[in-house]
Amino acid sequence: MILSSAEIQDLEPIRVLIASAIRANVANSEEEAAFLLGDIDESLEWWRENPNSSLHLKYGAAGLVSGVILVKQFWNLTNLFVAPDYQRQGIGRLLLTEALESCRSRSPRAAVLVNSSTYAVGFYERMQFVQTGPGKDRPGGCVPFRYDF
Repeated sequence: MILSSAEIQDLEPIRVLIASAIRANVANSEEEAAFLLGDIDESLEWWRENPNSSLHLKYGAAGLVSGVILVKQFWNLTNLFVAPDYQRQGIGRLLLTEALESCRSRSPRAAVLVNSSTYAVGFYERMQFVQTGPGKDRPGGCVPFRYDF
Protein backbone atom coordinates (compact mmCIF):
# COMPACT_ATOMS: atom_id res chain seq x y z
CA MET A 1 0.00 0.00 0.00
CA ILE A 2 1.25 3.47 -0.87
CA LEU A 3 0.22 7.07 -0.39
CA SER A 4 -0.12 9.00 -3.67
CA SER A 5 -2.10 11.72 -5.40
CA ALA A 6 -5.63 10.81 -6.44
CA GLU A 7 -6.27 10.79 -10.17
CA ILE A 8 -9.45 11.09 -12.22
CA GLN A 9 -9.57 7.33 -12.80
CA ASP A 10 -9.69 6.87 -9.00
CA LEU A 11 -13.06 8.61 -8.69
CA GLU A 12 -15.21 5.49 -8.81
CA PRO A 13 -13.15 3.52 -6.24
CA ILE A 14 -13.08 6.66 -4.07
CA ARG A 15 -16.88 6.97 -4.28
CA VAL A 16 -17.27 3.30 -3.32
CA LEU A 17 -14.91 3.71 -0.36
CA ILE A 18 -16.69 6.85 0.87
CA ALA A 19 -20.15 5.30 0.54
CA SER A 20 -19.00 2.29 2.54
CA ALA A 21 -17.50 4.45 5.31
CA ILE A 22 -20.56 6.74 5.46
CA ARG A 23 -22.96 3.82 5.77
CA ALA A 24 -20.81 2.01 8.34
CA ASN A 25 -19.90 4.92 10.61
CA VAL A 26 -21.67 8.21 9.98
CA ALA A 27 -25.22 7.92 8.67
CA ASN A 28 -28.07 6.64 10.83
CA SER A 29 -30.31 5.92 7.84
CA GLU A 30 -30.19 5.53 4.09
CA GLU A 31 -31.78 8.99 3.81
CA GLU A 32 -28.89 10.51 5.79
CA ALA A 33 -26.38 8.57 3.70
CA ALA A 34 -27.91 9.89 0.47
CA PHE A 35 -27.79 13.48 1.80
CA LEU A 36 -24.13 13.18 2.86
CA LEU A 37 -23.06 11.41 -0.33
CA GLY A 38 -24.67 14.20 -2.37
CA ASP A 39 -22.56 16.79 -0.54
CA ILE A 40 -19.43 14.69 -0.94
CA ASP A 41 -20.08 14.16 -4.63
CA GLU A 42 -20.20 17.95 -5.07
CA SER A 43 -16.73 18.17 -3.48
CA LEU A 44 -15.41 15.44 -5.76
CA GLU A 45 -16.80 17.21 -8.81
CA TRP A 46 -15.25 20.47 -7.61
CA TRP A 47 -11.89 18.67 -7.37
CA ARG A 48 -12.31 17.27 -10.89
CA GLU A 49 -12.81 20.82 -12.18
CA ASN A 50 -10.09 22.40 -9.98
CA PRO A 51 -7.33 19.82 -9.53
CA ASN A 52 -4.59 22.41 -9.10
CA SER A 53 -6.47 24.22 -6.33
CA SER A 54 -6.61 21.29 -3.97
CA LEU A 55 -4.78 18.41 -2.37
CA HIS A 56 -6.35 15.01 -2.99
CA LEU A 57 -4.47 11.98 -1.69
CA LYS A 58 -5.29 8.29 -1.68
CA TYR A 59 -3.85 5.34 0.19
CA GLY A 60 -3.95 1.98 -1.55
CA ALA A 61 -2.49 -0.24 -4.24
CA ALA A 62 -3.42 -1.92 -7.51
CA GLY A 63 -6.78 -0.19 -7.95
CA LEU A 64 -7.78 -0.64 -4.30
CA VAL A 65 -8.35 2.63 -2.44
CA SER A 66 -8.50 2.12 1.32
CA GLY A 67 -8.21 5.77 2.38
CA VAL A 68 -8.68 9.23 0.89
CA ILE A 69 -8.38 12.90 1.86
CA LEU A 70 -9.44 16.03 -0.05
CA VAL A 71 -8.42 19.54 1.03
CA LYS A 72 -9.94 22.18 -1.24
CA GLN A 73 -7.93 25.37 -1.70
CA PHE A 74 -5.37 23.93 0.75
CA TRP A 75 -7.44 24.99 3.80
CA ASN A 76 -10.90 23.37 3.49
CA LEU A 77 -10.70 19.71 4.50
CA THR A 78 -13.88 18.32 2.95
CA ASN A 79 -13.26 14.57 2.87
CA LEU A 80 -11.24 12.17 5.01
CA PHE A 81 -12.41 8.58 4.86
CA VAL A 82 -10.91 5.17 5.51
CA ALA A 83 -12.61 1.96 4.40
CA PRO A 84 -14.24 0.21 7.37
CA ASP A 85 -12.00 -2.87 7.06
CA TYR A 86 -8.89 -0.66 7.25
CA GLN A 87 -9.88 1.66 10.09
CA ARG A 88 -7.83 1.92 13.28
CA GLN A 89 -4.62 1.03 11.44
CA GLY A 90 -3.14 4.54 11.21
CA ILE A 91 -4.27 5.27 7.64
CA GLY A 92 -6.36 8.32 8.59
CA ARG A 93 -3.47 9.68 10.68
CA LEU A 94 -1.04 9.11 7.79
CA LEU A 95 -3.33 10.84 5.28
CA LEU A 96 -4.00 13.81 7.57
CA THR A 97 -0.35 14.22 8.58
CA GLU A 98 0.75 14.26 4.95
CA ALA A 99 -2.04 16.66 3.98
CA LEU A 100 -1.20 19.08 6.80
CA GLU A 101 2.46 19.07 5.83
CA SER A 102 1.62 19.71 2.18
CA CYS A 103 -0.91 22.46 2.97
CA ARG A 104 1.31 24.22 5.53
CA SER A 105 2.98 26.48 2.97
CA ARG A 106 -0.01 26.68 0.60
CA SER A 107 -2.96 27.52 2.84
CA PRO A 108 -4.06 31.15 2.37
CA ARG A 109 -5.56 31.00 5.88
CA ALA A 110 -2.46 29.58 7.63
CA ALA A 111 -4.79 26.85 8.84
CA VAL A 112 -6.91 23.87 7.81
CA LEU A 113 -10.60 23.87 8.74
CA VAL A 114 -12.99 20.93 8.84
CA ASN A 115 -16.59 20.29 9.79
CA SER A 116 -16.27 16.90 11.45
CA SER A 117 -18.92 14.26 11.79
CA THR A 118 -19.63 13.42 15.41
CA TYR A 119 -18.00 10.04 14.70
CA ALA A 120 -14.60 11.67 14.01
CA VAL A 121 -14.48 14.32 16.76
CA GLY A 122 -12.05 12.32 18.92
CA PHE A 123 -9.76 11.73 15.95
CA TYR A 124 -9.46 15.44 15.17
CA GLU A 125 -8.89 16.25 18.84
CA ARG A 126 -6.05 13.69 18.96
CA MET A 127 -4.60 15.30 15.82
CA GLN A 128 -4.44 18.67 17.63
CA PHE A 129 -7.39 20.31 15.90
CA VAL A 130 -9.29 22.78 18.09
CA GLN A 131 -13.07 23.00 18.11
CA THR A 132 -14.11 26.50 17.03
CA GLY A 133 -17.82 26.51 17.83
CA PRO A 134 -20.82 24.41 18.71
CA GLY A 135 -21.86 21.50 16.55
CA LYS A 136 -24.67 22.02 14.09
CA ASP A 137 -27.75 19.84 13.68
CA ARG A 138 -27.04 18.08 10.42
CA PRO A 139 -27.03 14.44 9.31
CA GLY A 140 -23.87 12.81 10.65
CA GLY A 141 -23.17 15.84 12.82
CA CYS A 142 -21.18 18.92 11.94
CA VAL A 143 -18.57 20.01 14.47
CA PRO A 144 -16.23 22.82 13.34
CA PHE A 145 -12.50 22.35 13.95
CA ARG A 146 -9.37 24.27 13.02
CA TYR A 147 -5.69 23.36 12.81
CA ASP A 148 -3.39 26.40 12.82
CA PHE A 149 0.08 26.29 11.30
